[in-house]
Amino acid sequence: MDDLYITHYYYPGTDPWKNIMLLPEEEAFRKAEELAKAHPDTTSFGRFADFENYYPARKRADDYVREAFIKNGGSPKLMHPYSFVLGECEYLQKWFDTSDKLVYKLSDIPDDQVSFTLGDSCALLINGVEPEVLSKTMLLEGIRACGGSLEEYCKKSLSKGYAYIEVQLWDRLCWRRRS
Repeated sequence: MDDLYITHYYYPGTDPWKNIMLLPEEEAFRKAEELAKAHPDTTSFGRFADFENYYPARKRADDYVREAFIKNGGSPKLMHPYSFVLGECEYLQKWFDTSDKLVYKLSDIPDDQVSFTLGDSCALLINGVEPEVLSKTMLLEGIRACGGSLEEYCKKSLSKGYAYIEVQLWDRLCWRRRS
């Protein structure tokens, strides 16, 4: 399982390490309005056009995942994570309309700074489903139980039409420490 990796897709010309949820609330709303106006025809910025609904949902999801991750032994350094997916996701690549992405080996990410949900944590909570939050150890055990196949694990674990395993990176610089 040394070949597992995480991917973050981002809109061309944007900084993938900027997370609107890490801004003070008032500033986040101003930035969302600016981004929505600058990119009116892009799927990935649509959530900012409806920020008054997106913001509390995203905040609730981040809080839920963070608390569950702490219960699973995590030590998140951020209040809001950077979102990645496990492996690749054609759906998100199309959603961001890009080939721009960050890719890191999962083995390079410290266990206490990465968590996983089986599907999009925010979408799950919006639909009344509490996401299952996994530590790296829990995820790897689940994959091993499926013969070491990520594909089989996803077939078994993902339901309700969710296209990916969401990855939450709780420290922007954690991957750099283990080069």
